[in-house]
Amino acid sequence: MAITIKPALRKNPQDKAAAAKYYAQVVLAPEMKQKQIVDQIADRCTLTGSDIKAVLDALMVVIKRNLANGSPVRLEDLGSFRPSVSGKGTEDASKCGASSVKKARVIYVPSAEIKEAVSMYSFSKAGASAANEDGEGGDEKPNPKPDEGGGEAPDPAA
Repeated sequence: MAITIKPALRKNPQDKAAAAKYYAQVVLAPEMKQKQIVDQIADRCTLTGSDIKAVLDALMVVIKRNLANGSPVRLEDLGSFRPSVSGKGTEDASKCGASSVKKARVIYVPSAEIKEAVSMYSFSKAGASAANEDGEGGDEKPNPKPDEGGGEAPDPAA
């Protein structure tokens, strides 16, 4: 199975005068809901669905509580979550406090295992058949040298 991508025309937010370019964009598959996750985990172990749901609910409470106290949370094979803030700058350190915070967010950093799995993903172009017009297969691996052409699309929100 492969992640489906489609071309998306985007302007460079750092260079408004530059011509827009096409960048690969993921075509999202149907969202996986908690019930589906619970069912898939239950199929792989001896716990019941209600036990798994209880563990996931408790995990959520523990993660939220620790993040609210400023503690990072590391789930070994999954990755880590840590709180972060953004706000307005002040010229005087004594005036920089809670009122300077505009927004709080959570940063997720995937584990090495997750990063390795991501590097192995394959991709196929939306609407492409098993063989494209060049006669190559529809599945493509990511560019092993992303700094040499191509690259990630600029964030349109930036």
